[in-house]
Amino acid sequence: MTAKHAFVVAHKTLYPISLLCCILGIGRSWFYGSTQSQPARNQRQKLRDDRDADLLAKIKAAFSRSKKRYGSKRIHRDLIADGIHVSERRVARIMRENRVSPRPHKRRKPRTTDSNHSLKPSPNLLEQQFNCTVPNRVWLDPSRDIRDANALSGSGHYLRRYERRMALRCRHQGHGHA
Repeated sequence: MTAKHAFVVAHKTLYPISLLCCILGIGRSWFYGSTQSQPARNQRQKLRDDRDADLLAKIKAAFSRSKKRYGSKRIHRDLIADGIHVSERRVARIMRENRVSPRPHKRRKPRTTDSNHSLKPSPNLLEQQFNCTVPNRVWLDPSRDIRDANALSGSGHYLRRYERRMALRCRHQGHGHA
């Protein structure tokens, strides 16, 4: 019995129940239903707890068969395959409440660029001279590295700087696409 329910029971001889419920911010149906439905609620909770205990044993068995690797989705699929029809949310809730969870994956150490080597960096063939007057001499790649024509790896994703400049000039003068 809650404090609000006890208050209404204690004062119902002095004031109308509807007034007391209104003041406390509860519904009359809740007041009348709480006393009558509590045994039924307790019985439903006990049945649910018993079914959850049976299901927990089956979940733990499926979990150990998977070498403690399966999460609630796969455990749910295994239970369905075994003929136990239960919702995935219920399996997840039972696993969460009983701390049945798969082992975390080993974190893979990311490999980054190795800067500790004895190799020399690529030479700067342009010497910061970006003005180009001769076609097919200087290219730009998607990462905006500028390379000489002799140093290209042949990936085919390079824009020729001279042609790009000419295309921009034609667009600027209103000739459309070059």
